[in-house]
Amino acid sequence: MAPPADHPPEPDDGADLAGLVLALIGSRQSVTPKRLEAPGPDDAQLRQMVDAAACAPDHRGLRPWRLVRIADTQRAALADLFEACTLDRDPAATPDDIARSREKAHRAPVLLLAVLRAEPADDEVPLVERAITLGAALMNLLLAAHGLGYGAMLTSGRAVRTPRFTRAFALAPGEQAVCFVSIGSARAAPRRGRGVAADFLGDWAPPPPA
Repeated sequence: MAPPADHPPEPDDGADLAGLVLALIGSRQSVTPKRLEAPGPDDAQLRQMVDAAACAPDHRGLRPWRLVRIADTQRAALADLFEACTLDRDPAATPDDIARSREKAHRAPVLLLAVLRAEPADDEVPLVERAITLGAALMNLLLAAHGLGYGAMLTSGRAVRTPRFTRAFALAPGEQAVCFVSIGSARAAPRRGRGVAADFLGDWAPPPPA
């Protein structure tokens, strides 16, 4: 008889699960949108990724983030928006500059915009904690995409921080666009160095008593 769904794993199962989780995390890498091709995840797979994102730690359950999907039929409108933002920043932008900004709208089969929410107000949960929740959610989504066999990457840029962009996506007061999430089938990509634990982990040295 199979154990109930909430039954803790047996020790051997737990060791196997830990190994799988660590292997998944250790093998994940960002894949630039230029290397993400069709097919992308279908709707069911995308929902799995977002369900994984929703497992992120969330102090007081405020759900301080949301994702906006840009449909294939909306890519031209996004390209127009990128062009307008480029010209706002540099009215003398060259045709090549504009072409590069427009081309970004057509990369990757699935494109999402991650939005950070500062509302509802809660003195116990400052904006930095909400940003951490969004970051954890996005990491879960990236790992889920990797586990399902897709490549993915977060990308930002100056355009997402402009008033024009905020208006175009009808962001509410207290909301801000943070980054795009690109997902698709990955062409071979060079692996980047990422450092080891010693590069990131140190011990606290308390100051001597006064």
